[in-house]
Amino acid sequence: MKKTTYIAILLSSVILIVSSCTKDTKDTSSDLVLGYDYYPTTLNKYVIYSVEEIDIDVEIGKYDTTRYLLKEVVADTIFSEYKDANSFKIERYILLPTSKSWEEKNVWLVKKSKSNLIRIEDNIPLVKMVFPMVKNQNWNINRYDTLEDKECTLYSLGKADTVNTIPFDNVLQMVQADYESLIDKQYETEKYALGVGLIYKQKIDIESQSNDITSPIMKRITSGTIVTWKVVSHN
Repeated sequence: MKKTTYIAILLSSVILIVSSCTKDTKDTSSDLVLGYDYYPTTLNKYVIYSVEEIDIDVEIGKYDTTRYLLKEVVADTIFSEYKDANSFKIERYILLPTSKSWEEKNVWLVKKSKSNLIRIEDNIPLVKMVFPMVKNQNWNINRYDTLEDKECTLYSLGKADTVNTIPFDNVLQMVQADYESLIDKQYETEKYALGVGLIYKQKIDIESQSNDITSPIMKRITSGTIVTWKVVSHN
């Protein structure tokens, strides 16, 4: 009953997004591609990730690392009254190193239309992709929520890449944050493979109060978090 209520709330958010949706500005150069297959929504499509979460606070002697497996499955299609958009239920499971079986973590939603892909994560709608795609295009990932505007850039498109020793012929990379100074660093990136979906994700948010500014900031972290997802397997 709780899951049904949760999904209903998320679906109502999707309907509001669709009703207010207008097309994002897109480059119409010869490098433009539709891009729909960078996030497949076929029923029962799954991807499994190894996740590493590092939490650092040197002042209190904290350097915690948590590792686990995360599985995301396209579990159901929720058809919309709008002809150009449907929603998809994404069931998410977690497998801890100490566990023998997968445990349900939560349920998210993905709304895929002709103009964009919105992933609703913990009730927050995030514009993950804009269609068609062209290198260096920008959009506001927080366009449909109340969070501060956040620009996402399609950094590269159609390149070969390898993640966790798994080769992929056609990968796009998007960057959502890229800032570094002598005392802090924020970096966020995601990679998607054609026909697979998300294959790599990293978010770095760190600070350094070290007096030694000659070393790279990643080698003198005093506080912050680093979260990394890497694809392990997919169907």
